[in-house]
Amino acid sequence: MSFKFLITLLVFFVTTLIVIICGAVINRLTEGDLRKQIDARLNWQVQAVSSENSLSTILKLRRFVQRTDMLNASVDELFDVQIPTRIYLNNELFLYTDGFPEILTTSNNGYSNVAVAGKEWRVLTKTLQIPVSPRVAKYDQIAIQVAVSRDFISTKMQDFRQTFISVGVIAILLSALITWILCGVLLKPLKRLQSYAENINDSSDLSIRIPEENLYSLSEVKVLSQSLNSMISRLDFSSTQTEKALDTSRGFASNLAHELRTPLTSMKMNLELLERYSDMPADERRKIIKDVVNQQDRLFGTLESLRLLARGDLSERTVFEEVDLALLFKELSSRQISNQGGGHINLNIPDPPPLINAWREGLSVMFNNLIENAYVHSDLVVEKLEIDVTVTMEDGWIYLSVDDNGVGVEKHERRMVLERFQRGSNNHSQGSGLGLSLVTQQVEIHSGTVEIMESPKGGARVRVALPVIEGTDSN
Repeated sequence: MSFKFLITLLVFFVTTLIVIICGAVINRLTEGDLRKQIDARLNWQVQAVSSENSLSTILKLRRFVQRTDMLNASVDELFDVQIPTRIYLNNELFLYTDGFPEILTTSNNGYSNVAVAGKEWRVLTKTLQIPVSPRVAKYDQIAIQVAVSRDFISTKMQDFRQTFISVGVIAILLSALITWILCGVLLKPLKRLQSYAENINDSSDLSIRIPEENLYSLSEVKVLSQSLNSMISRLDFSSTQTEKALDTSRGFASNLAHELRTPLTSMKMNLELLERYSDMPADERRKIIKDVVNQQDRLFGTLESLRLLARGDLSERTVFEEVDLALLFKELSSRQISNQGGGHINLNIPDPPPLINAWREGLSVMFNNLIENAYVHSDLVVEKLEIDVTVTMEDGWIYLSVDDNGVGVEKHERRMVLERFQRGSNNHSQGSGLGLSLVTQQVEIHSGTVEIMESPKGGARVRVALPVIEGTDSN
């Protein structure tokens, strides 16, 4: 069922319901008004017959009738009578008009409904006391009755209902027709959107965008087209990122296989030597075993880096919290010096210490790999390793600089070494090539930037910029 048909059907039923309700209310009000009109006519007629002039005429007529014995004279010959009227004198019919129903009693003073021969009448009776003579305390009783057939109401109401039904049917049909036409006009922009969406779906080309033309006169349709374009943009971006991720994964898998194959091959060869030459001198055996242990450590280090990379890729903003950088870096520096067996790390952190809204574990991974990178790339070429860690704040950013006195990084390699499994030409260590990529990953997670430059100490400087937590003062 189409939206256009559904709306038209809904309007049809609603309009029909409104017409029925209005018809019932108007019918009731109209019928009540007609009844009031009949009662008003009856009351007017009684007032006209019972006026002072009319009563004087009746008294004269009574005396005349007594002298001449004339009975049942016509009322309409004596008074202004427009509806059937009867006048009773002492409960005897005195005057009358034709067409009056055969009512047997005059005792019901006021309004009453009377059924005569299957016909409904509305009757008004008024009783008066008229003195016979000014000299005699004697009164005659005069009863005035007027009647109107209620068929008048039935006829009028029947005519009203026929007219109302005709008008109501026309109104219902017109409302449905107008709704159908309006829905067609209003749904044209939606049909255009549907057409564009189907074209995008059929072609699978996410570079297509829905044009926001002036034809979209409704603001809601404009918003919808903008939302669809935004969704398509996100899908296009996601698709692009997925393709990049697939390409990266292929390269990653290839590099990973190479990185794991080298230590595993070396370990296999060494173990085969130990197995083949059981009488190998103790010094040679110790060298081979030490090499196996080193390769194993390298393998474990690579696997641990991969674990940290995977965890970083799966991190969400819900794990972010307020972190004190001074407290965190002091703790990690002490642990690194202990693990590396020496060296000196200088911490330069402002007071009060800066706060950052961050993932604590992610910052730890970033800092540890910055320090380990300095150790790994310096311990073979310098006698005394020195590492300076400096934290500054400026314009809503926290800047973390790590300087060492090692071999540094060639200028043309500074972007490359931030990628996974990439090493600089000055790197003579057995690292996995994942340390700085872990730094890059965490910086991106925290919406920051990272760059490598030459350090005043002679080695490399890795500079990380992170946005400060809202409300933190900056210098």
